Amino acid sequence: MANLFGKIDAKSKKSKKEGLRRNERQNLLVKRCPECFINLPIDAKECFSCHTKLSGIDKYGRARKRGAWVSYLICGVAWAVFIGYLKWAFF
Repeated sequence: MANLFGKIDAKSKKSKKEGLRRNERQNLLVKRCPECFINLPIDAKECFSCHTKLSGIDKYGRARKRGAWVSYLICGVAWAVFIGYLKWAFF
């Protein structure tokens, strides 16, 4: 029952500084949404409450957000176009 809420029993945990090792992370049954903190199944790809896209879990049992690489790419292209326009228009 201790594994249900992202905790490891005292026998298998060696040090608090080590965090959860990979094999201990695989023993978890749920992960927590980083936005609304709802417990989700370990294989969930999206939070059913706030619809945040999720990936793996960190050492505390919280789910990590999926990267928004498309948004970063669009932003970078937009800045490049803007800087190019400024050079063309004023220099």
